[in-house]
Amino acid sequence: MLRHPIPYRATGRFSPIVSDHVEGEAALSEFYAHRPDREGLSAAMRTRTFDPATRMVLCDVLRDQYHGIAVGEAVRANLEALRRNDVLTVTTGHQLCLFMGPLYVPFKILNVIRLARELSTDEHNVIPVFWMATEDHDRAEIDHAWLDGAKVEWPGAPAGAVGRLPLTGIDAAVEQAGRVLGIGPHADELRALLNECYRPEHTLAHATRLFVHALFGRFGVVIVDGDDPRLKSVFAPMMREEILNGVTSRAVHYANERLRPRYQPQAHARELNLFLLQGLRRERLEPQGVGFVAHDTGTYWSVQALLDRLDAAPEEFSPNVLLRPLYQETILPNIAYVGGGGELAYWLQLRWVFQAMRVPMPPLVLRTSAAFISTKLAGKWRASGLSIADLFTPKAELEKRIALEHATFSTSLEAERAEHARLFGALAERVTAADPTLEASVRAKEAFSRKGLDLIERRLVRAAKRQQDDRLRQLGEVHDALFAHGLAERRDNFMSYYAAKGPALFDEWLDALDPLDPRFSVLEGD
Repeated sequence: MLRHPIPYRATGRFSPIVSDHVEGEAALSEFYAHRPDREGLSAAMRTRTFDPATRMVLCDVLRDQYHGIAVGEAVRANLEALRRNDVLTVTTGHQLCLFMGPLYVPFKILNVIRLARELSTDEHNVIPVFWMATEDHDRAEIDHAWLDGAKVEWPGAPAGAVGRLPLTGIDAAVEQAGRVLGIGPHADELRALLNECYRPEHTLAHATRLFVHALFGRFGVVIVDGDDPRLKSVFAPMMREEILNGVTSRAVHYANERLRPRYQPQAHARELNLFLLQGLRRERLEPQGVGFVAHDTGTYWSVQALLDRLDAAPEEFSPNVLLRPLYQETILPNIAYVGGGGELAYWLQLRWVFQAMRVPMPPLVLRTSAAFISTKLAGKWRASGLSIADLFTPKAELEKRIALEHATFSTSLEAERAEHARLFGALAERVTAADPTLEASVRAKEAFSRKGLDLIERRLVRAAKRQQDDRLRQLGEVHDALFAHGLAERRDNFMSYYAAKGPALFDEWLDALDPLDPRFSVLEGD
């Protein structure tokens, strides 16, 4: 598999704050503790401390979460290693999408695998961790997957905290996915795995754990579900601080003011950044008077009543997107977080939240982004003489440019426009001198005839495109393969690729996707 790198900025598909972060823009240096490079990661490793008691709680929780699962040697070794005070983690995470969701989810997991390997030393063993965001509730994101252009849907997917969702009606999605997978060499393997993991009696959290473990367990990936009362108890002091003092709102507001006007903040903090989590229901807590009210039920909580509930049942409290990073870093001995562009943008807003809560902020590593091109289409791309950066130009703009470059005639009427402006300028002077009321008529005729020139020029461009029809058709094939529905990594499911190559696919991607190379990848191969 050949890799063609391009700077993220040159793709035109990533925000300025993300491009600036990976390029080390000085204006962002106050928003993070360590750079996402080898030097910054090494510094994070040297300075990271972690409470031994919390480590034991974490390990006990993981033992219970893996109960009943056939754990291979790599994961078993890492679960045991986590009990040692010299063992650290690198983490990524995502909401529990159907069948793991878009390609960027396995990309994230492969990134932490590779990063853990490269950072492990004689002094510190580093373990890859996948954080299941089981408390999110974005049903629209999790109830479908795209396989070979087909939208596989989970009909009747219930709403609520996604990890707790029963897999009611999941059989229809599993059956549809099985049909779409076809007859690839590893399609039967995937069908069997789907039927094993996604059973109606499972929750989405359990199904996802089984699925991810089956696919990545051989790499030693440890899967964490934060929806656990013992882990919530560890985080309870910070949730108490949030209830009493609104730390997140004030710290994020400060960060946002410092980000402007250069950057647009990704997220805005609420006055209280916690949800109540009861059963499947996850409802926002909003200030009301001297207390708080649950958004859906309207239940009123005084501050003291809410604190008492936190003490009695911390598992009923759920940090929102801005507090979850603090939760994660409180219960994991983490030295790096691998996230997408949107994630890194809101993590950069949290520097002063981390400081206020006295939690180390990890280096923020942008997960590798990639697009795919077949060997055949790569040959057509090379024959076109275009650069990788050229391929990221909008299709219509690129087609026009290529057509004009290779046309056997000039399509430009700039000289004619200049002569047109000169003639009408002289005419306006002449008629105005005779009768000033005639100038408006002259200018109207000038505008009308200028539109005629524009029309003729557009027709010349279309003629140039017809002349280059074969060249543009081949270019269109290449462009559509890369971007027919935007970036494939943000839509397509990995199983379309896995059915052809099986486990070897992840080994190829692991070699090709380097999280410490801050460039987009176009991967060429069959």
